[in-house]
Amino acid sequence: MKLSTSILAHRLKSKFTLQNKKALSDELHLERVLYYCDGDEMQDHKIYICTRDQVSEQDLIVPEKAVLFCIGKIRTRNTGKNGQVFQLVDDTSPFLLFNEIQRIFDYYEKWDTRLYELANQEGSIQEMLDESFRVFHNPIIVHTADYFVIGYSSIIDTRPELSGLVDPDAIFERNQENRDGRRQPDLTKKKGAFFYPDFITGMRSLCVNIFEHERYAYRVLMVESSSRFDACDGALLEHLAEYINLALSKQMVLQADMGYRLDRIFSDILSGPEQDPELLEQWFSEFGWLASHRYFCINLKVAALDLENMTVRFVCSHMENMLPQSCAFQYQNHIVIFVNLTRFGGDAEDVKDKIIYFLRDSFLKAGFSNEFTGFAHIRDYYRQAAAALEVGGRREPYKWIHRFEEVALDYMLEHGRGEFPGELVCSRRILELKDFDAQHHTDYYHTLKCYVQHQLNAVQTAKQLFIHRSTFLYRMEKIGEIVDLDLNDYDTLLYVMMTFRILEQEGNE
Repeated sequence: MKLSTSILAHRLKSKFTLQNKKALSDELHLERVLYYCDGDEMQDHKIYICTRDQVSEQDLIVPEKAVLFCIGKIRTRNTGKNGQVFQLVDDTSPFLLFNEIQRIFDYYEKWDTRLYELANQEGSIQEMLDESFRVFHNPIIVHTADYFVIGYSSIIDTRPELSGLVDPDAIFERNQENRDGRRQPDLTKKKGAFFYPDFITGMRSLCVNIFEHERYAYRVLMVESSSRFDACDGALLEHLAEYINLALSKQMVLQADMGYRLDRIFSDILSGPEQDPELLEQWFSEFGWLASHRYFCINLKVAALDLENMTVRFVCSHMENMLPQSCAFQYQNHIVIFVNLTRFGGDAEDVKDKIIYFLRDSFLKAGFSNEFTGFAHIRDYYRQAAAALEVGGRREPYKWIHRFEEVALDYMLEHGRGEFPGELVCSRRILELKDFDAQHHTDYYHTLKCYVQHQLNAVQTAKQLFIHRSTFLYRMEKIGEIVDLDLNDYDTLLYVMMTFRILEQEGNE
């Protein structure tokens, strides 16, 4: 691994007295140290050690990309393009200096070699971060552009005060705060190491963005919690980010090459042709999902802003964290979650209790399908959840969760009338009663509707209308004179009830 002048100076200053006139560089470009021999031509990117008695009276010319450690007073040509020159006192041992520089290279090369192995041999991101803790002495977190944490230093698990850095709820709150763009500049376009505003995490942070096809995709974030940042940390964090990027790229290739995953199975079922039931059972059984288990589907509508800001993946991950034994994924403009209720150990009501506050805080609305067993009708139950969200959202927009069983009648009425406007499939007699009310300023339509709603109970209807029972009976007699309705006939009563519901849906009452 190549080092920088700032790393060398930082690591040597505790053992040697160094003097230099040129600003230190963070660029990782320096190779192993050499002893300088009089008359040698110095090479770029090399580190040299020389003593006063090793060189002639002629000025030494140090290349721009080289470093010279001078023991004793040695004349060097000093121009703006000269390399870095460190002066040390006369009694400094060149051998001790040489060995110490070698040890510094060995230290970082051991780290670099381990990162290379982990990145190329399917090592985890967390292993890379744990290996890096001895270099930085501060915890590091890697998250996606939508704040989904994919790895963090294990030291965080031993420090309760750091738990908020990786807690999904805390991250989501920070994510919601940052998305409004009012409190922070756009840091997603920054290249190289930069400092993250401390009001976001409560501690100073050093970050490096990782880009995929020029688009911000990941961030490596180191928090100043255990040790103060060093000047050389930025370049070293960039070096670590390169290996993390390599590991992430390999993981993406491996995932793309997988024959199937649980979310891919569901996506293929929703978008592809009908699958063989026996094959589906075989696929799901490999994940421990059996045809005898109980399931249900949740549908979340995703706003365009969520897609643009890449929060979908975060929501999917957070839902899976809140609902063990679930599978959440994006399908078209929706987030779909299938929950294995048997393995989850509860029912849809328990699921609702788990996610209701998250939905409310994130302004998401959900549609619930009915429970089911087996895999033959997965697509149909997805449609149930989508219909629950669509119909329920129009009928009761203030609710966060809509169950299909609660909106099934409205769904049937909407789709049962086909292409006809509502009034063309409604009972002609009920429409005539509405028209009579409009012309004569009566309230027979509402009286009849209330009567039907109270299961043809005259006493309860009169009580609901705040009228005497005899007044109610008089109204019913007049209704009978206006329209001929036999409410004791099952089909007639059902048609009247459906008419009231359709007119209520369309706001034509």
